[in-house]
Amino acid sequence: MKTIEIKIKEKELIREINNDTTLLDSALKYVKKLKRANQQKYPCQFTENEQEDILLKGEQDAKKGLGITHENLEEKFASW
Repeated sequence: MKTIEIKIKEKELIREINNDTTLLDSALKYVKKLKRANQQKYPCQFTENEQEDILLKGEQDAKKGLGITHENLEEKFASW
């Protein structure tokens, strides 16, 4: 959306809620709620199929002897 379009929408919103404090408060609460919801994104989301693919690959790698054991991980990161 271009700056001019944003300014037009902004003025339209102001005209709509200008004389109604209840509406203004409601609009402000809603905008803050939306903003918080957008900030609470989860860093990593996989579909069910993607999760299954990852698990299958892990199982295949384990059968091939690839990877590291839990004990080796503990030894490697014991100093952390």
